[in-house]
Amino acid sequence: MLVGATDGIGRALADEYLRRGWRIGLVGRERARVETVVEGLRASSPGSRVVGVRCDVARTASIPHAFEKVLLELGQMDLLVYCAGVLRSARTTGERLEGASPMLDVNVRGAVHFLELGAHYLESLGRGRLAAIGSVAGVRGRKGNPVYGATKAALHAYLDGLRHRLHPYGVGVSTIKPGFVRTRMLADDVPGFPPTISPERAARTIADRLDRGDDAFFVPWWWGAVAAPLRLAPP
Repeated sequence: MLVGATDGIGRALADEYLRRGWRIGLVGRERARVETVVEGLRASSPGSRVVGVRCDVARTASIPHAFEKVLLELGQMDLLVYCAGVLRSARTTGERLEGASPMLDVNVRGAVHFLELGAHYLESLGRGRLAAIGSVAGVRGRKGNPVYGATKAALHAYLDGLRHRLHPYGVGVSTIKPGFVRTRMLADDVPGFPPTISPERAARTIADRLDRGDDAFFVPWWWGAVAAPLRLAPP
């Protein structure tokens, strides 16, 4: 199950897992985009099992129904990756205040609701893996967008605790920490340095690392070397 898979890394992951022969359940906010992506995936791989369900993760009351619907249509779930994320501009006080709620709703509350449902399901099976896309922005609070960084730091901490809780039940939990990926989220602020990577490259790396069962990793790997001194730098 891929939550937030009609764009960016989530969309690229859908393509990647389809190439690897997986059955795919997509969750997206806009019905038309969900239908378009599902049709495109089915056309690219005739005979594959792809289902799509609409759900606005900011409306947490709708999440249990969406989760159950994907399970019903797929028949089972071995992997849930929460890919949904919101990044709002933080150039002014007004923008920071206006953007805080949607970032908290999608990046934290929606993630916790989906992952808790996934945890309950996989715990009963005694296998499987949960994962969510965090960010290098969650490694250390910085002035550029402190609310966004805080939501990703909260997600990282939650995944750490979830990993600890589910370990005795044979369920893995992975924290994915991408650097700059050329998605729509980054469209208005693509840096010249450090270098960016494509969603497709990010998806290949993520799928490989999840297949290996890695608990936490940066995408690409060298962001770990960037993050280490960032954590130690004086305030």
